[in-house]
Amino acid sequence: MIPEKTMDEPPRQHSPDGSENEALHVTWLGLFLNLGLSALKAIGGTLFNSAALIADAGHSFSDVLSDLVTLWALSIAKQPKDEKHPYGHGKFETVGALFVALMLVVAGIGIAFHAFEQVEVKGIPGNIALGIAIVSILLKEFLYHITIFVAKRKNSRVLIANAWHHRSDAISSVVALIGIGGAQLGYPMMDPIAGILVAGWIIKTGITIGYDSVKELTDQVVEEDLPALDLTLKEIEGVEKYHDVRTRRMGSYSLVDLHVQVNAHLSVSAAHQIGERVRMTILEQNPHINEVLIHIDAEDDLDQSNPALMRPQSEIEEDIREKLSVLTEIKDISHVLCHFLKERLIVQLAIVVDPEMRVADVHTLGKRARLLVEQIDDIHHADIHLELDDV
Repeated sequence: MIPEKTMDEPPRQHSPDGSENEALHVTWLGLFLNLGLSALKAIGGTLFNSAALIADAGHSFSDVLSDLVTLWALSIAKQPKDEKHPYGHGKFETVGALFVALMLVVAGIGIAFHAFEQVEVKGIPGNIALGIAIVSILLKEFLYHITIFVAKRKNSRVLIANAWHHRSDAISSVVALIGIGGAQLGYPMMDPIAGILVAGWIIKTGITIGYDSVKELTDQVVEEDLPALDLTLKEIEGVEKYHDVRTRRMGSYSLVDLHVQVNAHLSVSAAHQIGERVRMTILEQNPHINEVLIHIDAEDDLDQSNPALMRPQSEIEEDIREKLSVLTEIKDISHVLCHFLKERLIVQLAIVVDPEMRVADVHTLGKRARLLVEQIDDIHHADIHLELDDV
């Protein structure tokens, strides 16, 4: 159970921290290395006659653009909530990841065209082209591992996309290496074929990342969050049932909303306390969840797609007072409590009587009051409580 002092804590706010700085630093490192690699591959591919290496240079240059988009997305996503963005700016990470995916697809198509053009080109790539491909593989694998490490710590969609951009560049360099080596062994067609394979891999990676980004932007449920939420909800006292558990991702974090069923006769404040306990427990046990919205149910409304809307309590209370006005023994009605359950109205009310009345008379008065109240059309049952006049 959560200590009571946490019940008054404000909603979780995520401000820039060490992981934010790590994300920016690793992206800047990738930007500078990609600039150097793209220039090295382009020059080496041109001088040493390698279509696969030139294709790989295009991929590395697309990584430069990817790094720039990642920096833009991270810088906006880390901003705190404001009036126009009450859920924060996390979706900008997803938008950035989608841009990265689109750049991958466009780069892959361009590289494929270039590789097709090189089919008729004669010439064997030199050994230096082979060395450049090996250097690229090592550097890009290094970039992938440090970027994915930070991405998982921060749970950043755009950083994960950028890490896979690095990984796809490393794999494209492996393919380029095979193509160059094959050409040197007397199979020159392997070089442009390798360029086409590189393009295919890039396009596939872009489509995969883009599809994941579109799922997030369209608020597809985050399936991996549901088992943990299920375990958490089963342990919270006062939660009788729960349903309509919905999760969606907001950049690095998740948002959750759900219906919680509590005892139908609890007071509003008691039900609110249970809802707050659910909210704070979920936030405490799931650091990647940023916000939880709780809808409190007094009954199982899972099958009520179009529930009937009943009269407001003020009208009901007015009718009750009018009905009971004929019972002159009732000095006052101290309170009326309405329960709208299963499209039926149950009322609890306390009537104030003279403390000098005999018990039998008070009992008879309560029965008469109940019968009168239950004559009101939409009241299914009345529960009468007696209070003694404090004179």
